[in-house]
Amino acid sequence: MGMNQHGLKKTRLARPLGAPQLSIVIASVRSVRELEKCLASLIQQCRGQRIEIIVADCCQDEAIRSIIQKYPEVLFVRFPEKTALPILWGAGIERSTGGIIAITDSTCSFDANWVSATLNAHNSSCPVIGGAVEIGECKNWADWAAYFCEYGQFMLPLKEGAATELPGNNVSFKWETLERGREFVENGFWKTYWCRKLQEEGVQLMLTSSIVVYYEKSYGLIPFLIRRFHHGRCFAGMRVAQASIQTRAFYVLCSPLLPFLFLARIIATVIPKKRYLKEFALSLPTSILAVVTWSAGEFYGYLMGTGRSCTYIY
Repeated sequence: MGMNQHGLKKTRLARPLGAPQLSIVIASVRSVRELEKCLASLIQQCRGQRIEIIVADCCQDEAIRSIIQKYPEVLFVRFPEKTALPILWGAGIERSTGGIIAITDSTCSFDANWVSATLNAHNSSCPVIGGAVEIGECKNWADWAAYFCEYGQFMLPLKEGAATELPGNNVSFKWETLERGREFVENGFWKTYWCRKLQEEGVQLMLTSSIVVYYEKSYGLIPFLIRRFHHGRCFAGMRVAQASIQTRAFYVLCSPLLPFLFLARIIATVIPKKRYLKEFALSLPTSILAVVTWSAGEFYGYLMGTGRSCTYIY
């Protein structure tokens, strides 16, 4: 079977008889402590059910061995060096056999009803379903800014039903959906562009407030801003990879408007929820820095392409 540059299979194996009902793919880039907290919030929900848990990790901490021994029911896919989240997700998805596949990362913990809510949601015909992302433990204003910038729109209360965007750390889909948009699955799992491709083909994305994860990621300010720049550049570079010179020029010329558009979108999604307004106000200067940094990355991506930025998505 053919392999691509990241060692991922180009064609998925057929699901075996008696395959799990649900596969949960967890990308783990950061600390073992985060991974243990993530698994501890999930494992009890899965016992006694046809569920497989796959952790694709690139943790360099030797303590990962104790986690592997503690959870023998979990399949670990190990990478020897720091690896971007989409590549880890892709590796986990390639090894999954569940009728439903859910992706998240180890900086999240799970609501006590997450598994049952995910399975119940997929009793519908909707192929791709996202859930809510609530704030967990925040240590500084960069953590709050990261939450509001990246997941504020998925904070409860959540507008349920048809959606144009889904959270990358709380999304699940039926197995057969992966046959669509394969260019965003074969070389890692690029959720944003995969979802856009599905929408172009008439697939409706859905959001539900019953499936909840808790965002636990913590940053220093500088690492957070560096990450935002690379995310913005990767997004833009992929967006115009096959675009004409005229289209690329259009995006470059419109880039100065991006900080205002992004900030307006964040305010419009967070303020009406009437939650954490004090934290939102106090972290707003950091959020503005984050918006400007992303916009600078996006401008550079339209102008110069992705460069190596897509390898920095952690």
